Amino acid sequence: MLTDILVIGSGGAGLRAAIEARKAGLKVVVVSKGERGIDSTTFQAASDWMAFAAALGHIAPEDNPYQHWQDILVKGGLLCFPEVSRRIAYEAPERLQELESWGTRFQKTSEGKFQQILSDGAKYPRACGRGAETGKMIVEVLLKEAERQGIQFIDGVRIVDLLVQEDEEAKEIWKGNMKNGPILESGRITPRKVIGAWGIVLSALQPMLFLARSVVLATGGGGEVFFHHAFPAGMAGDGYAMAFRAGVRLVNMEFLQIGPSLIFPFKFALSGVFWRLSPRLLNGKGQEFIYHYIPEEVDMSKAIYLKGVSYPFTVRNESKWVDIALFREIVAGRGTVHGGVYMDLSHNPPEEIVAQAAVPFQYLLSKGIDIRWQKLEFAPAIQHFNGGILINEQGKTSLPGLFAAGEVAGGQHGADRPGGNALADSQVYGKIVGEEAAIYAYRIGEKISTSEVERKLEEEYRKLILGSGRPLPDIHQKEEEFRWLMWKNAGIVRTASGLKTLQEKIYSWQEFLDQYSEKEIEFYLNFRNLLTVGLLIVESALQREESRGTHYREDFPQRNDREWLKYIVLFQDPENPFRVKSFLLPVNLSPSLLPTLALLEG
Repeated sequence: MLTDILVIGSGGAGLRAAIEARKAGLKVVVVSKGERGIDSTTFQAASDWMAFAAALGHIAPEDNPYQHWQDILVKGGLLCFPEVSRRIAYEAPERLQELESWGTRFQKTSEGKFQQILSDGAKYPRACGRGAETGKMIVEVLLKEAERQGIQFIDGVRIVDLLVQEDEEAKEIWKGNMKNGPILESGRITPRKVIGAWGIVLSALQPMLFLARSVVLATGGGGEVFFHHAFPAGMAGDGYAMAFRAGVRLVNMEFLQIGPSLIFPFKFALSGVFWRLSPRLLNGKGQEFIYHYIPEEVDMSKAIYLKGVSYPFTVRNESKWVDIALFREIVAGRGTVHGGVYMDLSHNPPEEIVAQAAVPFQYLLSKGIDIRWQKLEFAPAIQHFNGGILINEQGKTSLPGLFAAGEVAGGQHGADRPGGNALADSQVYGKIVGEEAAIYAYRIGEKISTSEVERKLEEEYRKLILGSGRPLPDIHQKEEEFRWLMWKNAGIVRTASGLKTLQEKIYSWQEFLDQYSEKEIEFYLNFRNLLTVGLLIVESALQREESRGTHYREDFPQRNDREWLKYIVLFQDPENPFRVKSFLLPVNLSPSLLPTLALLEG
């Protein structure tokens, strides 16, 4: 299939990119592994308040985009690229208003202003939303607009890999329109260009070729790398893995947001109000356990209350001891049958629960759970990847023609992320990369050697279909073991010994992964990506010998600005495709950032 712009992924970022690219009059194709929009994290994720952060100043008039930008930098431990994150803060209000013009209906006050709440990491209330329905509402509106513009969708195709071709001219075009930013700072731009991608039609296991002038990766995060996660099914980190195999650079992969989430009978983030109701935390035997883990000098009630404004695990305040206690009790084998613990709110008066937790109460009740008397089975679950494919403020990557937006991208978030920035990011950078992909497509023209591509695709597909012909022993059991070890050793509490053990395990699994039968092709592709993403996380977590934001090294519990005010940039070893190479990129402390550093230290 020939197109001008190929968008891989149909969540919030992918849909917004497609809409913007289509405005340039180019042909746009959006390919999805599942059902367009519906199977995305944007659509499926749910919590008591799905937030879109925009500094409108409707509730707090003193709020403004500059303050939002400062909050991003401070919460991110200064490990976001300043100009990349700046665009989110300054352009989010316009993107929110644009969604409203297309048909979204965020909650508003009686005066017609946006209802904005205070989210974790924000100085002022700026999180807009519509309860647990926010993401679903945004996707439905974007799908309607995309279909109105005549964008072509193809569902049920798993993209296996990007297609690249040597092209020195593409490198010069890429650099010629490149602002100073992380891509140039991080070293060479490859003398190749992306020319499309190829995938497998899942219903028939047949190959499908997509040739394009530019490609947008918007595949979301990789929650399925971990045993406990809050992602929808199928989120295996495909975008990170295929970019890595194409030689693209990634950054900040050690930083993952992990928050307490319902794990059975469905997934739901337990943030905000749940912790302000002073919950009782019980293990699988019904015993309270948190007292055993919180140090004597820490006020337990305060730590639990702080979880209400610190949903993701962070080392920045005492709420970290709650997450560590949950983690320790589960790892000790005293969890529930599904590997979690219980939250009990029934000691609160029923009317108080209904009044204070109105939105989540009604949502959970509609799903068959009454929190007035039923316990919630939950665990610390991976909720968001803060790192990803290194981009600059134009959404460009280190491979000419390849753009990234949304959770698959890295550099806009740092060691932690203010609540509401993920949805804002998806719309801000969705628009940016759609526009930039169209500009690049016009400049590069049509110069693709199709015969060479088709020959390579035939070779790759034949190799994939044939496999080894020998089923990998206990392959499904090995994947479950991998996911548990990732949660246990690369989740909340990390140590050198645990990470190194995990690293060696991943290496050993990679070496015999190609032993699979034809019936297991989809499983093989999934496990291959899981192992690749797991290795990227482990390599970064091992290198960063400090604790910062969401990254907690028990053997290096303090933040160390002197040694670790640096980004860890990762890329594939050209001589060994199963190995990761890296380098450190110092944070550029320009004079304009000095006030932010003072805030961070304070």
